[in-house]
Amino acid sequence: MKQILNNAGVTAFQNELFQLTLTEQQFLIAQIRSDFALFMNTHFDLHVNQIAQISNMPPNFRATLAEGIASTWEAQLHVSFDKETIAADDKPGVKDIIVSSTPLPTVNSATANSTVIYPFMIWIRYRIAD
Repeated sequence: MKQILNNAGVTAFQNELFQLTLTEQQFLIAQIRSDFALFMNTHFDLHVNQIAQISNMPPNFRATLAEGIASTWEAQLHVSFDKETIAADDKPGVKDIIVSSTPLPTVNSATANSTVIYPFMIWIRYRIAD
């Protein structure tokens, strides 16, 4: 079942994702990496403005989103997602999409090698239209 692209819908999708087997998870992770727009259209009930906005994103930004999400899921972490409004209010040109793709630093010591993984963060913030 498709989820709505809002806070509750993204949370529900991620909860469903982590209930799948690792093989099933890897299949979905490969899907998001190969075609972000198709993945979003397949798994989320998108408003017409959302479809247009995803389709018109610069390819490098779509790739950044896909890789950040995929890497976070591969680490068995939830993407931090915060959207301030509903899809019906989703108008082009009056919002900021803020992402955090903090590098994954490696900590080396004589006794341990470990990687600290930070979840990818997406914040969709709406500006007041003039």
